[in-house]
Amino acid sequence: MTHPAPVQRVVPVRLAPAIRLMLAASLKAGLLLCSSVLTVAAGTGWTTLPNAPFIDGRHDDVFFVNPDLGWVVNGAGEIHRTTDGGDSWEPQLFEPAVYFRAVGFANPLRGWAGNLNGSPLLYTTSDGGGTWTPLTNIPSPQPTGICGIWVVSESVVYACGRYDGPPRVIKTTDGGATWTSQDLTPLATTLIDAYFVDQDNGFVVGGIGSSFFNRLAVILQTTNGGASWVTRHTTTRTGEWSWKISFPTPMVGYVSIERFSDQAFFLKTTDGGQTWQDKFFLSAYEEQGIGFATPALGWIGGWTGPTYETTDAGTTWQLAGFGQNINRFRMLSPALGYAVGETVYKYTLETAGLAAGEAGSAPGLRLAQNYPNPFQGTTTIGYAIAGESVVRMSIYNAAGRRVATLADGPVLPGEHELVWDGRDPQGQPVGSGVYWIRLEAGGATEVKPLLITR
Repeated sequence: MTHPAPVQRVVPVRLAPAIRLMLAASLKAGLLLCSSVLTVAAGTGWTTLPNAPFIDGRHDDVFFVNPDLGWVVNGAGEIHRTTDGGDSWEPQLFEPAVYFRAVGFANPLRGWAGNLNGSPLLYTTSDGGGTWTPLTNIPSPQPTGICGIWVVSESVVYACGRYDGPPRVIKTTDGGATWTSQDLTPLATTLIDAYFVDQDNGFVVGGIGSSFFNRLAVILQTTNGGASWVTRHTTTRTGEWSWKISFPTPMVGYVSIERFSDQAFFLKTTDGGQTWQDKFFLSAYEEQGIGFATPALGWIGGWTGPTYETTDAGTTWQLAGFGQNINRFRMLSPALGYAVGETVYKYTLETAGLAAGEAGSAPGLRLAQNYPNPFQGTTTIGYAIAGESVVRMSIYNAAGRRVATLADGPVLPGEHELVWDGRDPQGQPVGSGVYWIRLEAGGATEVKPLLITR
């Protein structure tokens, strides 16, 4: 829901030379390469991080500067940090009078946390969160709170707010030393999230309408660093507003729409945000967090609701099997992401799609990552076996259904390559998204992900 909820604190065609050497060396040594795979729900790559902070309500935002170093913030005034990819967490700040709605970092040391209920609007750190200091240099017209932060670079940062207005954007171009503030009335009434491609080109989303009951969802775009804004989309259903933004590619993007009743929708663009289409989601769902790993594979979460997953670019949705109250997805890449709700959830491509435990391999069997990856036309897959064996190599989609068989028969020992053209047995190109290479030989199995972009 939009209103703060009560929360409780709870403390190339040939194998590259390096790959060939790696395969040969590992075969000779007979190494057993195993990976620790956490239990995940079928059809997803998400895990609930067991040591992450849990809250009665939700964490509102998460930000990672690299796969290991990240922060989560929540309405109980807490900021937590991990330095090991979410395996462990340390509390950094507890300000019970502050509702931390947003967080963003420019580098491992410099970051900002936004206060939903300002003032102060922002807290800043220059030592990785060891200390946080209120910012007092934001000029009028200030937002009354910060809902979204987007860090473009070490110099340029945008933030916006608030969910109930007024619709204002603040910006720094010198790493936070100075800020400007801009009121976007009458283009919007509220602003909730921001997304920028670079320092000049970006979007803010929210709603327009005098009350929650007559509000429409709106998307605004700037191409000149916020000097001017244009409306790219306004919905026609009353009682809704845009909430979060996710762009898995420069051209394909999604925006969630929150509403308290009736049917829920989301927005999709395939032309970089110039035009948007309204897409039906579910009936009577209070939608908030949205995140896509690829144009086809994504998730939506909501206040007091479970998480849903799509593997067909939002045409159909099914329960994802993880997550409650998710407000933010942060995808670092198509293979890695984090989300926050009641606790913290982690997406790793290596654990998705197929049964847990198949990601490891046995001595004498090695599967190289396909190249190129992602690919559009063809991709080459290298593998090596130590002895003569019957080899089966198959491609599976994100739902676990086999879409191609590249090998099924006896193979001599050594290094081998197979080329896949991204087509099914009927010669039809498969869609964009996450797929799986499964190599079976001599009773052993190895699995690797691949990505198709059309």
